[in-house]
Amino acid sequence: MNSDTINGQPSTVDALKILLVQHDVVLGDIDANLHKIDNLLNSCTQKADIIILTEMFSTGFSMKPELFAEPVSGKAVTWLRNKAKTLDSAIVASVMTADSGKYYNRAFFVYPDGKYEYYDKRHLFSYGGENNRFTAGKSRLTIEYLGWKICPLICYDLRFPVWSRNVHNYDLLIYMASWPNARQKVWNILPVARAMENQCYVATVNRIGSDRTGDYSGESKVVNQFGETLAQSAPDVECLTFCEISLSKLFAERAEFPFLNDADVFCLKD
Repeated sequence: MNSDTINGQPSTVDALKILLVQHDVVLGDIDANLHKIDNLLNSCTQKADIIILTEMFSTGFSMKPELFAEPVSGKAVTWLRNKAKTLDSAIVASVMTADSGKYYNRAFFVYPDGKYEYYDKRHLFSYGGENNRFTAGKSRLTIEYLGWKICPLICYDLRFPVWSRNVHNYDLLIYMASWPNARQKVWNILPVARAMENQCYVATVNRIGSDRTGDYSGESKVVNQFGETLAQSAPDVECLTFCEISLSKLFAERAEFPFLNDADVFCLKD
């Protein structure tokens, strides 16, 4: 694929370099969490095109947004924008966000120049009361970056295949999560299903550690369109996991096995 540049960045790369940041989270302590992830990223010896953090990476998953949520001008998003510039990488992370009197579980895709786009979590975890404290998103987001089409989703969205359905509009599906051990089997199985049914790569990042809602073992990974695991983080440890995925290989396999052309047509309603 070509390597023309736009504003100093390649317009297209075939081999996309992904870095999964599997980390613990100190509930409500934004400064401690940013410091922790700074240290992890400072230890990285490989350049990544995209760095992926966890769900509510700066605060932990909490049903007290009135205490912990920040506006987009707050510490977490400011840190994401500065870090993306410093590392010359895109960064994807979910942030507990306050916006116009409402609270959102919001995924930010921050470009290397600090600009960003965002997606608000569609499926709020009613079992834990998230739907009572946060406002659900209404639309999916597709990012175009380095010649790749990327769809960022959040945690509980993983359970809903219709929302995740690929209608020829993405190559990489990302899930940021706080997925507890009690439902770890689901976390291990569904990314494989999403990758195979959508003929795409799937990257998942889950936190580790414990809080009042349970224990988390991480097991972040990257899966290809055949359901094969390309890279996986060790359980229960803070770590960086690097993976390289190929766009030309994905396109070649879609051309040979054009399953998406036979998919059902449907329309989502609120």
